[in-house]
Amino acid sequence: MSNNLRRIVTALLAAPVVLGLAYLGSWWFAGLVAGIGLLGQRELYRMARQGGAWPQRVWGGVVGGLLVVTFLRPALWPVGAAVLLLFVVAAPLLVSQEQFLFSFTVTLAGAVYPTGLLGSLIWLREARSATVGDKEAFWLVVFVLVVVWATDVAAYYVGKTLGRRPLAPSISPNKTWEGTLGGLGAALIVGLVLKLTVVDLLAWTHVVALIGIGGGVSQLGDLLESKLKRSVAVDDSSQLLPGHGGMLDRFDAMAVAAPLSVLYLHLVAGLV
Repeated sequence: MSNNLRRIVTALLAAPVVLGLAYLGSWWFAGLVAGIGLLGQRELYRMARQGGAWPQRVWGGVVGGLLVVTFLRPALWPVGAAVLLLFVVAAPLLVSQEQFLFSFTVTLAGAVYPTGLLGSLIWLREARSATVGDKEAFWLVVFVLVVVWATDVAAYYVGKTLGRRPLAPSISPNKTWEGTLGGLGAALIVGLVLKLTVVDLLAWTHVVALIGIGGGVSQLGDLLESKLKRSVAVDDSSQLLPGHGGMLDRFDAMAVAAPLSVLYLHLVAGLV
């Protein structure tokens, strides 16, 4: 099976699972997001090991998992804060002296990126307000997910077939301006279709803003992960997803787009 076919098959199998669990919401979706985040966190720690760090993977995973859970159950924030402080206090005993500063900071950073940032999807799914009920929250999650997915797919294939001008050759030689614009164009089309069909609660200005985040800013998340990989000379964060690499490779853009979209919907649109 070619790499391209593996990529397509993996996407076709995974997308319905993600959307199905997003529809169920609650612990179903929280478990999925936590699993994705923790696997991505594990990949980040593995890359950090190649760079000479020795992150405390167990404690980092516990803190990351609690960050996700607190989006579903805000009353657990004190528990999460207590565990975080316990790790900080005990870090001199838990974290190897070798590259201590690097190891300590990577442990904490991994709990936030990608795990904690992806947890914002749970906040969005569980959001309720005068205009947002269970159905509306689900479609807002779908909007964020599908716009970013469309951006990823179009940027990859447009860049592969039409790409000529490098976007950031020192970070990711294969990324091109053509691919970037193709991704943004796909986000625009998908966002407009969703607005006209299932997400009518969003004003046009909010739709445009979310398209800008999911189709434009999200691609900086891809560059961020590319720079992380380049710093330790690896091509993929892992080989977990056939044709896609690892969880971090697949959800790097989402780790940027999801929290920014949720903050926009909360602070600017006032919907969640």
